[in-house]
Amino acid sequence: MRSDYFKNTAYVRKTAVSSSIQKLDKKDDELAFAKFFIERLNQFRKLNYRVVSSDEESSGADIYATAENLETLNLQLKTGEPGLERFWGRRRKLGSGMGIIDVNIEDLLAQIIRDSEKHYANKENLTLLITERYQPVFDKNYALRISTMFGNSSFKGIYIVKLPSFRASFPYEGQIVAIKDIFGNHGEVF
Repeated sequence: MRSDYFKNTAYVRKTAVSSSIQKLDKKDDELAFAKFFIERLNQFRKLNYRVVSSDEESSGADIYATAENLETLNLQLKTGEPGLERFWGRRRKLGSGMGIIDVNIEDLLAQIIRDSEKHYANKENLTLLITERYQPVFDKNYALRISTMFGNSSFKGIYIVKLPSFRASFPYEGQIVAIKDIFGNHGEVF
């Protein structure tokens, strides 16, 4: 009986440590996406925001961005990767990694935005960053299309954030798609 107690205790500790590591990895990923977003936003808009991690218990935002004489940005990150991974995986199997984007991506964005709107009480003050690492890129016309579809959300801003890829087979500089831009320039790609 005593050995069962120690086995169970060891399992609980191992699970707790594993969970803590996953939370740290998630926080590191969120920070990387937020820094990339703010860096591009600063460069594109000639601003000087800097990223500040938040205390999750005390706020509704994952990360803040602050700048002198500018409004603080409350960034909430949501991943679109599982759905996008399946979508691009199917496209690659068909031999068309670049090309026409079907409605699955729109359904996925609609679901992420809808679920996030239900989840956050203070969404008018939040900038939603939908994060993903998979290519191809969105062009200006498609960005305008999804901006028209989802730009009426109650979030302050909504962006798709795609990190750079440095793989030799497919180097990629990353991309920000402004679905609902906090400055009113919806549909921009930078």
